[in-house]
Amino acid sequence: MVDSVILGERRRALRVPVRGFAVLYANGGPLHGMIENLSQSGALITVASRPLEPELDLEIRLAEGSGWVVARTVRVEPTGRQWRIALAFDRVDNSLRESIDASIASARGAALRRPILVIDENLDRKRDLITRLADRGMTPLAPKTPLEAIDLLTRSQLHVGVCLLAPGFGVPSTDLRAVLSDSFPWVCVAEITDDLEATTHQAIDTWRTTPIARIADAVS
Repeated sequence: MVDSVILGERRRALRVPVRGFAVLYANGGPLHGMIENLSQSGALITVASRPLEPELDLEIRLAEGSGWVVARTVRVEPTGRQWRIALAFDRVDNSLRESIDASIASARGAALRRPILVIDENLDRKRDLITRLADRGMTPLAPKTPLEAIDLLTRSQLHVGVCLLAPGFGVPSTDLRAVLSDSFPWVCVAEITDDLEATTHQAIDTWRTTPIARIADAVS
């Protein structure tokens, strides 16, 4: 009984990186923000201006669903030209609880799967690299078309945070890197070289720096 309570509390408190949106309803009007991480008991949100109210109504929009919470600010800090706000939830509607649970489950699964996108038009090298990554406990994803690559990167439930890159789809790797930087700034890029052992180590080291990798210990 005690163990189940502890596990339940750990699941509730586990903060996972997500890509979602929040709308804070303050006296000055709605304030739109980006969610950095989320748990069943709170969230970290980045917004353009600082809300003055200690208690806020929020609409949270996730890939898994949306809903409403009443929250209070527990920490506010400037970050560049924006503000990072840590919130503790006081009331959460049931549909949002289910969506948050689904987001946490997705992040836990990604932390265990360790997904890495592999783009390389050298098919023999790509095949060898995929085998090496799989042997090291990673999950290599090898899209066959640019649209498939975009689909994998935009599916927030997959939590793809690393792309191994060589010329692919008839496009130089420098151009692919620029597209990733502009459209998917959360993705870390590592170059594929003919030294596949070094490339594999670089891929794993890069994945370990991603936000999703930081929860691996919590889910193991």
